[in-house]
Amino acid sequence: MSEDNIRRRGHGDRPPQEPMRDSRPLPGEQERDRSVETLLDRLESSLIDAKGVPFSEKCMVDREEMLFFVRMIREGLPEELDRARWILQQNRQLINQARREADTIMRDAEVQMARMIDEHEITQQAKNGAAVMIDDATRQSNEIRAGAIQYTREMLTNLENHLTDILVNITRNKKELE
Repeated sequence: MSEDNIRRRGHGDRPPQEPMRDSRPLPGEQERDRSVETLLDRLESSLIDAKGVPFSEKCMVDREEMLFFVRMIREGLPEELDRARWILQQNRQLINQARREADTIMRDAEVQMARMIDEHEITQQAKNGAAVMIDDATRQSNEIRAGAIQYTREMLTNLENHLTDILVNITRNKKELE
């Protein structure tokens, strides 16, 4: 199987492509699911189905198959990291867009205020309107930023937990193989 089929990555304005999450591939199927999660599921399934060693909790596994799964998981990790980087980039773009919109709203408010300076009542209304617009823009900007940061934090926490689980499983499986 070629490297291109093993590693699938997205480019440009779309996230890295996540492989289809399907159960074990059919015999003769060209493209196999190479996501880390699926590989871990297949590794776990192989361990569960492995023949037990009599009078112990150990089992016998095909070393080449286990090493294959470990290699594929290692190759799949950069894909997960690329997705996390893409999410961070999208969040930064969203925050920058919110800042630009807030700046535009503030400039519009200043222009509107300058036009209404002639009369006192109109000036008061303009000041009040500008303050509301500035407050709304600031609030919206803060909400978007807080949401983007929270989303990023959640994604990174999920990724960290996922990678920790992978490491724990690999370590446990490695010890069981010793």
